Amino acid sequence: MQQFLFRSLLALFGSSAFILQLLDADVAQSSTLTPATCSDVQLPVALAPGEPQQYQVFGQLCGQSPQGDRTVQVLVSGTSYSHLYWDLPYQSDRYSYVNALTQAGYATFNLDRIGIGNSSRPPADQVTVSSNTYVLNQVVQGLREGQIGGVAQNRIMLVGHSSGAFGSVVGVASQDSNIAGVILSGFLHNQNFTWLDEFINSFYPAQLDQRFSGQNLPSGYLTTQPGTRGNLFYENLNADPQVIALDEATKETVTIGEATTNAAAIFAETSKQIHVPVFLAVGQYDGSFCTGNICDSAENVAAFEAPFFAPEANLQTYVLPGAGHSINLHENAFEWFQAARQWSDAYVGATEVKSVPEPANGLGLLIASALGTVWVYKRHR
Repeated sequence: MQQFLFRSLLALFGSSAFILQLLDADVAQSSTLTPATCSDVQLPVALAPGEPQQYQVFGQLCGQSPQGDRTVQVLVSGTSYSHLYWDLPYQSDRYSYVNALTQAGYATFNLDRIGIGNSSRPPADQVTVSSNTYVLNQVVQGLREGQIGGVAQNRIMLVGHSSGAFGSVVGVASQDSNIAGVILSGFLHNQNFTWLDEFINSFYPAQLDQRFSGQNLPSGYLTTQPGTRGNLFYENLNADPQVIALDEATKETVTIGEATTNAAAIFAETSKQIHVPVFLAVGQYDGSFCTGNICDSAENVAAFEAPFFAPEANLQTYVLPGAGHSINLHENAFEWFQAARQWSDAYVGATEVKSVPEPANGLGLLIASALGTVWVYKRHR
């Protein structure tokens, strides 16, 4: 108890604040876990109700055994990124969310959205926010029914980045009350229109790009022009040039259907229908969504985003210092991985459902900073 009280009196030096439960036992347990095992999965899916399951969505299921006893985090990448966004094949201790969360005891199902990577590429006008949401719903049901990994999964979290957040995770979580928790990254209900113009102008037909030559992509699939991703997605002072080069070499596509439906999803208030805990993380210098002083602190983000969420979501926020839009790919990415892990521990748990305890003796605040970590504790509403 004295150790807990000491930690609770850490001084406030920075912004990144969110709910947390410090459990020394959890840390000790995670350090004894064996390396995670992964298996590739192809799940048949339809793009809309009443349509045949004529397409396949690819994902990798990773975790400790037995996976049926572990909370599964379903990972959904953003525009022009595949599942490699969550599991970059470079310095995995620094850049792999999958590695960080599976070592903490979670399972992950890291998917390629429909139209991306190893998943099917339907006609471009049929790959939209609506179809992405419907496909993700089938993935969730597939996990619950044991179609993925052969074991029925009882606790499922949704983790989305950018368009994977607002373009599918929010939609599914707003409809499915059995989701255990939601993590959104690289997304605010806001838009930097100067950045948006640069973003739109960076795209051209994917068939013209060397990366996709010979793949016979359908008409209407786009990708970023070479040399544009660094300025769009990174704060270069906090980025490894080799990571940006690997990002370019593994970049993916976006469809005309997604491009014409994404804007409405950003500003939609669908998130008000989410009634499970939500954690929202953003880079301090996210050019796509940060305007004014919104991203100066986690408190500012929380104040801006609170009207878009129901009280039951108990919204908690985090700002990754010095990071741009693609927060997984910055040199301090592991700080946000730790934040996501500790929030998940507090609100869901890797192997059992947990509730956040009441503060001892009225102690409700545990603080740190961008120089270390910042934790703020609140009770459920």
